[in-house]
Amino acid sequence: PSQPSLAFVEASCGGCHSVERQGISPNPDAPPFAAIANQEGLNEATLETWLLDAHNYPEEMEFELEQPEVAGLVDYILTLRDPNYRPGI
Repeated sequence: PSQPSLAFVEASCGGCHSVERQGISPNPDAPPFAAIANQEGLNEATLETWLLDAHNYPEEMEFELEQPEVAGLVDYILTLRDPNYRPGI
């Protein structure tokens, strides 16, 4: 898999999202990556589709992800899965 560096994830996403296993997002409207990773029914395909087609990036960010970046981001987010995950903990 094409794992992005934590530096890429922090630089690209960390301004709005908490990108680590624990933490609160800087933007209250942006869910922590751990919350995304632990959503029921989420899998690699659904997350990749959402990031490519349906993610409503704020226009003021002028933010786009290319396929290799999306694949790496999906791989990273899925590393945050935890069967004991509880929101806000």
